[in-house]
Amino acid sequence: MLNDFRYGVRQLHRSPGFALAVVVTLALGIGVNTAVFSMVDGFLLRRLPYPQPDRIAALFTHAEGADNGRHWIDEDDSHGTYDWRMVREQVPAVTAAAYEGQVDATQGGVNLEAGVDSGGAVRFVHATAVTAHYFEVLGIRPLLGRDFLEEESRVGGAKAVILSNDLWQSTFRGDPGILGKSIEVKGAPYTVVGVLPANTVTPQAGSDLWTSLQPGDGEGACGGHDCGILMRLKPGATWEQAAAQLSRIEAHPDNQSKSAKAWIYAQPLQRSMGSQSKPKVLVLMLAVSFILLIACANLAGLAMVRISRRTQEIATRMALGATRAALLRQLWIENLLPAVFGALTGLMFAAIILQGLQNFLPPNLIPMGGLSIDGRVLCFTAAATFLTTLLFGALPALATRRVDLRSSIASNSHSIAGGTGSLRRALIVAEVALTVVLVAAAGLLVRTLAHLETMPPGFDSQNVMTAKASLDDARYKTPAAFQALLKKSLTVMRQIPGVEAAAVGLSVPYERGLNWGIRVLDGKHAGAESGTSLVYVTPGYLSAFRIPLLSGRDILDSDSAASEPVIIVNVSFAKKFFGTSDVLGRHIGLLMGSKGGNPRFTIIGVVGDVAKASGMSPVGPLGTEPVFYVPVEQFPTEALLAAHTWFQPSWIVRTRSQVAGIAGEMQQAMADADPNLPFSGFYSMDDLMKQELQMQRVEVLLLSVLAGLALLLSAVGIYSLVSNLVLQRTREIGIRMALGSSAVRAMAQISLSGLLAAGLGLVVGMSLSFAALRVLRSEIYGVGVYDPVTLLGAPLLLAFVALIATILPAARIMRIDPATTLRVE
Repeated sequence: MLNDFRYGVRQLHRSPGFALAVVVTLALGIGVNTAVFSMVDGFLLRRLPYPQPDRIAALFTHAEGADNGRHWIDEDDSHGTYDWRMVREQVPAVTAAAYEGQVDATQGGVNLEAGVDSGGAVRFVHATAVTAHYFEVLGIRPLLGRDFLEEESRVGGAKAVILSNDLWQSTFRGDPGILGKSIEVKGAPYTVVGVLPANTVTPQAGSDLWTSLQPGDGEGACGGHDCGILMRLKPGATWEQAAAQLSRIEAHPDNQSKSAKAWIYAQPLQRSMGSQSKPKVLVLMLAVSFILLIACANLAGLAMVRISRRTQEIATRMALGATRAALLRQLWIENLLPAVFGALTGLMFAAIILQGLQNFLPPNLIPMGGLSIDGRVLCFTAAATFLTTLLFGALPALATRRVDLRSSIASNSHSIAGGTGSLRRALIVAEVALTVVLVAAAGLLVRTLAHLETMPPGFDSQNVMTAKASLDDARYKTPAAFQALLKKSLTVMRQIPGVEAAAVGLSVPYERGLNWGIRVLDGKHAGAESGTSLVYVTPGYLSAFRIPLLSGRDILDSDSAASEPVIIVNVSFAKKFFGTSDVLGRHIGLLMGSKGGNPRFTIIGVVGDVAKASGMSPVGPLGTEPVFYVPVEQFPTEALLAAHTWFQPSWIVRTRSQVAGIAGEMQQAMADADPNLPFSGFYSMDDLMKQELQMQRVEVLLLSVLAGLALLLSAVGIYSLVSNLVLQRTREIGIRMALGSSAVRAMAQISLSGLLAAGLGLVVGMSLSFAALRVLRSEIYGVGVYDPVTLLGAPLLLAFVALIATILPAARIMRIDPATTLRVE
């Protein structure tokens, strides 16, 4: 075996081009596979960083039913006070905790008095509200202090806060005496009861602090279906016991109807984490697997060429007594040596890719604990290297079985008896077929992104700046304080030089609205209840965005709490709930549930649809859906409190032209109204659109890079095939040209071999695409899975690349001198 390694090193030293090709190709193939497998490992294989993570679960509601003859299934991890109370009272096998907030805590936050030496300044931080036992369920012990207490998780209980280690160090200078001190959070005093260890990871990524959650009916938290529930098995309990106890609980009445049935169950936290991202990661893993297969086919072709030039050597060694098994081992070791270097280079390449992905990917595509190369990833790389070497080395090595000793030793032939041309052409067919699938997939995602970016926005996005602020603040719980803030801040903003209009809205175009239930009070659908999206707005909101008013009137200053409740609806709302756009004077009721009566609103205007993120309708990342606009002074107080828990309203200004420093002017205007209310961020409408389409941009970039890499490898494979044919047949071509054949005819004959292989690959690839592209169905909007532009464009692009890759090496025939060939002969 040692002699085989020594001989392999000498052979590679004589063929540096082959060795370099193997190292570079495998570095690319194994590098991207290792990087993406790190994502798969993080989402599917890596254990959560908690003690006994298999004893932690999330509560889910399973609902299914029939709607217009179609069966539907829904899995939801959002729960209300009813579910929370039932689990605590009727499932003694578990310790339960609730949390309120985004899965990604960086999407929401609160106002915090900045701490030591802040001079009373307030800053915006990311926060999650949790009940007692939350950290106990996760198995996290505070570095200082304790978890929340039961009495701190009841309505009216003491307000407590636990700090992240980073916030404790940066804002409070790591003060060990912070416990028991009162700090101002959300405009109210909270007592610090704990500090978490450094690098603590929770399911709600990105939190700077955790406040005590107080679930309850009415004005208590989790009054709607807006809380998650985590559970840990108590010592000695089993999931079978917990499941039996959960099965005795009826799902919330809101989820039950004649056409739908629902029940609650425990899903392992490991499985529920990143559930929406896992399909995307698996599709990406499939794509990079194609890259590795294409790389293997390419290297197999190169190895065949190399072996064909060593026919005499192989035949001589066999004549001297070498067994075929020994030759196969020798050839495999020769391939293994550069493959190992390729794998090591691939690991370094993967580390660079992971560093870039960590900074580039959206949070929901980064698994808990981040992206890293651990033991499982290294084992995957080793296995991929071994299998790759086996794949690209096995076929060429097995071709030595065709060596005829007598003819090979006696001749100067550069090919193994029977030839390897048909096998090489088969590899080209496979390469091109897989490349067609990748290019078509990338094309569909590019077409989707183009559709989303060019869809009519329904408003004028130029010269508009928005700023968000958290009003989940004790100082703005009353309508009077809230309205005073709006009037004072907008008055100052409208006086900024260059400002044409200023307004406030709960959300803006490209964002989702607040989901709320309504009842249609007249028309052919009278009595029907449904969920839809709403936005509270101040007068001037429509003109700030230049949303066209199609009929009726705009919201005015006179639409106050003392006047008749009115709303403006968009065209989609009018047609969905009334079947017509002529809806002026029609009425709806706002369903308030246990929060009070259902106020009646009159429709006073109809506006055009604007592009918004998906709320109640599955419109994709951006689209149009039913929305209605409510004057902010007429928005029910109970709904206002719920809205400000989940949304940061936006202050909007439209300027006559681009105004330098407009963000600073807006912040100063807010400081004039309330010096302790910071804006959490400033966004142009382009910023918001890019934010909503971030996932689509990432998918397009990643798959386009992979498709480009596949194109390059396929082009190299075709070029290599034709180039080798020219080399093998130089003598034959020279003789034919000496006998009167033309160089152009010889070029055509040689090129035909490469083009036929590529053409068959295109046909096979198109067939594969029809089956494989269904995987992308949930990622495609505005175009069909079998989009004709994409399905025609992908093979045409491959055909063009194949033509260039064939003509370039075939053109060397023009340099063949028949006289020289005859003299050599």
